[in-house]
This record gives sequence, structure tokens and C-alpha cells, in this order.
Amino acid sequence: MAAAYAAFCQWRYLLLKPQYVNRVVFGDGTEDLLQQWFKAMKETTAYMMTDMMKTVLQSGTGTNAAISGVYQAGKTGTSNYADDELAKLTKPYYYSSIVTPDELFVGYTPKYSMAVWTGYSNRLTPILDDGVKVATDVYREMMLYLAQDGSASEDWEMPDGLYRSGSYVYLNSGTGYNRYYNNQQYYNYSSYSSYSTEASSDTSASSEHSGDSNNNSSSHNDSSSGNGGDD
Repeated sequence: MAAAYAAFCQWRYLLLKPQYVNRVVFGDGTEDLLQQWFKAMKETTAYMMTDMMKTVLQSGTGTNAAISGVYQAGKTGTSNYADDELAKLTKPYYYSSIVTPDELFVGYTPKYSMAVWTGYSNRLTPILDDGVKVATDVYREMMLYLAQDGSASEDWEMPDGLYRSGSYVYLNSGTGYNRYYNNQQYYNYSSYSSYSTEASSDTSASSEHSGDSNNNSSSHNDSSSGNGGDD
């Protein structure tokens, strides 16, 4: 997961295959670089995904991972029990608002990507209520340490091919309800008062780890931002 999200955070939005050895230095001083890079997506796609996942730490389910002055984005995640597993759980859960076997948080800054999973070796021991904050607690403390190098003090730069209107980011070539118009100007001809149902569905927008704690968007196709929401 950390490697997958690294595709969003890398400055060229390229994915590096995870590996323990990055290079081999021979006796004569020559080096063999073992890094494997390839382009994972368009820069515009990476930026729009990042812009959307920023909101998870600002007002969504990942606010516990937020760090003042650190630009980052990410997503929380949980899994579920099957109905026949609930009767076998090792702890009472009847008055709990959250009952899950796994909780994770994957986040990234412009330099680092990190995934934190929390859970029990016995799947039938559930994570309850505030236990779901452990993943973001671990992530926040580790990222706070890594961010001391200043690598997350500047926001991602929006690439060519996009423009922002308020909290929303759009493709210049967008063809939905919101269209790019006359170079720098746009118009919005969707009427939320008369087309409230259609608008909400058609113009949805989205603006580097073991044991029990193993540390290791609805979006329109031409827009991003909004709430990251729950998983």
C-alpha cells in the first residue's frame, strides 16, 4: 500500500518498486542502480487524487493523523466481519459503535509514503471504538519525525492542464457540467436548485511497521476535491 500511494507523492508521479537494496557499489567505484521506475499515471491524475485525499486529514476520518505545517494526504481503511464471525468474537461488542478486525491508515507527503496496519493475530479479537485511532497515532508520530527534514513544508504544485475553482480542481478539457471556457474563464450551467438530484450524481467532485501493530474518491472524471469520507 505504501508503494502504491508513493505514486501519488513522487514529484514525477512515478512508482518505484519496493526493494531492500537500492544500489550495488563495486570495488572499482562503479555502481549498479537497482531502482525500477515507471510512469504510473498522468501528473494531473496524481494531483487530483492528492487534492481529494488531503480532505481526509482536514475534515474526514483521518483528522487524527494531521500535523500542523505538514502537507500530506491519505486514507483510512477498515475491514468487516462476516455475520457468522460476530458470534465468535473474543470480546463483547454490543455497545460499540465500531467493530472491525483490521484498521489501517496510508498517508504521504511530497517525499515520504507510509502505511500502518493495526489488528490482532487472532482475527476474532476485534478492534473497538477508539482503537481505530491507533493506526493514525502511529502514523502521525512517525511522520512527524520524518518531516523534520522540511520535505513536507511546501504543498504540491498544480501541474499544467488543471484549474481550481474554490475547493474544486478541474481538467481544462473537462466536458461535464463544469467546463473550461475562454482560456482562463469558465461557466457553470448546472442548476442545483432545479437539478439537485442530477447535479449531485453527475457533478460529484473530489478536490515509507509487526506484531499486533504491523507497521509497513466519488469523483467526476474531470474534477476532484470534496470530502474523502469514510472507507
